[in-house]
Amino acid sequence: MKKLLSHPIIKILMNKYILSGLLFAFWMVFLDTNNYFIHSELDQQLDNLERDIDYYETTLKEDRVLLEQLETDPKAFESYARENFGMLKKGETITIIEFEDSSHE
Repeated sequence: MKKLLSHPIIKILMNKYILSGLLFAFWMVFLDTNNYFIHSELDQQLDNLERDIDYYETTLKEDRVLLEQLETDPKAFESYARENFGMLKKGETITIIEFEDSSHE
């Protein structure tokens, strides 16, 4: 046992400053309320939110382009209303044909 304690690396590790530093590092990494695992989870959530921001910014740009197109071009406005809202011209009738899906049997 004395031979083990007399080893130079063990002497360095048994220093009270080294021991307190290792204990502090262990506490901060594993036991603290803001430990490493919580920080990694928060970083992942932050990355997801940043991706969401990018997605919404691109859709906002696309919607602004569409809005400008709808405000300036009456034909685009009419076609958008017909395609997305099923609007009709006066005196016009539209027949919608729906096919049964074979998986609903």
